[in-house]
Amino acid sequence: MPYRGSYEAKRTNSGKSPWLGYQEVALTDFVNKSDQYENLDMYMEVHFRNENSQFPTKYNLLGSFDYESDGTISGESSLLKKILYLTDALGWDGGVNTKGEWVDGDDKVLEDDVALTLNAHFTQANYGIDNHDTPYYIFVYSKWDDKANRAFPTVCPKIVKNDDKGRADLESYINFMKAKKYIVEHDANKKVVNGVAARSTTTSSGTQTSF
Repeated sequence: MPYRGSYEAKRTNSGKSPWLGYQEVALTDFVNKSDQYENLDMYMEVHFRNENSQFPTKYNLLGSFDYESDGTISGESSLLKKILYLTDALGWDGGVNTKGEWVDGDDKVLEDDVALTLNAHFTQANYGIDNHDTPYYIFVYSKWDDKANRAFPTVCPKIVKNDDKGRADLESYINFMKAKKYIVEHDANKKVVNGVAARSTTTSSGTQTSF
């Protein structure tokens, strides 16, 4: 099985833009940009159809793995956790091995770009263009970027199935992350909320919050 390391797997947007907050969405596209960013182990755009927005909601699955002294991925790697959020939501038995290579459920390294595999099996095109099902549940918030001097819509890396269990799981997680100030929602009238900035690290591709 793909490597899992140490990880085991109120819906209102009052007063916010309709595309922010908890959203019921469908997957429409995976775009692998890893080859364009040599300083990162992974950069993949995940596109969602959100009926509350005329534009796709984009989530950037990006970062680099933490490694053990033997060169294998650390079981506590933040990037590994984000990958597992995605694969668990998809119900896909594939993922990455201890070297960070994309593999199928039998640990066979994928010969094609992982985006081709994900698009072939998990995007909206495979369950009908006119189908308005929204199988996934995400949280989108406005996050301030000091470098750009503006706020950007940001998708929390924890993606879940859009069912009672998944929604409860995500909402509990978001409440925890807000309480710990890992998620700070930008107030249009203030640069930061409650005088506290999100805990983040800046890369050449943008700002990553620790999840």
